[in-house]
Amino acid sequence: MMTREIRGGCSCGAVRYRATGTPEMQGICHCRTCQRLSGGGHVGFICFPSGSVTIEGETTVTRGPGGSGLPAERHFCPRCHSALFGLSDMIPGKTNIYAGTLDDTTQFTPTIAIFTRSRQAWDRDPPSLKCFEALPSG
Repeated sequence: MMTREIRGGCSCGAVRYRATGTPEMQGICHCRTCQRLSGGGHVGFICFPSGSVTIEGETTVTRGPGGSGLPAERHFCPRCHSALFGLSDMIPGKTNIYAGTLDDTTQFTPTIAIFTRSRQAWDRDPPSLKCFEALPSG
C-alpha cells in the first residue's frame, strides 16, 4: 500500500478529517453492528494509526459492542448524523475511517472482507478480496 493523504467529512461539512501515511488495512466489514450502522450489508473502512488522523469539528460518540463483542466507539456528526469513523478495543491505537465519507472514494481499495460469518446472502464481495469469518490475527 502506498503512502498518501486522504480527506473527508460528514454530509453537512461540520466535521472534517485528514489521514496521512500508509493505511494498515482497507476492507469491508460485515458484522451486524456495521450492517446496522450503514443500513446495508457492510461498511467499507480504511484503518490508520490514530496518531496520523486529524479531526476538525466535534463528534458525537456512541459506545457499544463491535463485531468481536469487545467495546467499540462510533463517531458521528452531531448535526447531520453521518457516521464518520470508529475505534475498537480489539485493535487499540487505530482509527477506522468509513470509506463512504471520503472526498475521493476512488482512494478506497479494499483487500479484505471481515466478519463474513454475518454477511447477508444478498451482499456479495468482489472475488479478489481475502475473506475472514472474524477479524484476522496478526
